Amino acid sequence: MSSNTQTPNHGPELLADRSIAGIAVHPLALFTGIIGAGFVYVVSTNEFTRANARNALNWHLSILVLSVVAVVTFLLGADELTVAGEAMELSVLPTPLETVAGLVGTVLLLAAGFAWLLTGLFTAIATVKAIFGTPWEYPLARDIVTADT
Repeated sequence: MSSNTQTPNHGPELLADRSIAGIAVHPLALFTGIIGAGFVYVVSTNEFTRANARNALNWHLSILVLSVVAVVTFLLGADELTVAGEAMELSVLPTPLETVAGLVGTVLLLAAGFAWLLTGLFTAIATVKAIFGTPWEYPLARDIVTADT
């Protein structure tokens, strides 16, 4: 019988290479959007935290921009607007362009709604990845805030 004198492996220390803020920034951004993620990104000096905050910030900025573009495009396609119960004629574009803008705006609104639904799933994935030490980049997010050089 040989005795094994190796020390038992206690697993990785959770905060050796990562921080609580780097993990918590994803759920924070879920509830506060760009404000929470942006604040963590600006005040943090830990590279792991900054990378996670940047990824969350890029996702939330991307869906914010998509939502604003969708609403503006949809409104450009509207030919009537109801204000205080009265229908008002709202013709900013010629009729053919108005129809196209309305259709494109509708598709963009659906895409923005789907992106907002994906936010919960992506937050869960990013949080779990951060717990295990990987800053996860959200799929389809534009690189609006880039890494410092």
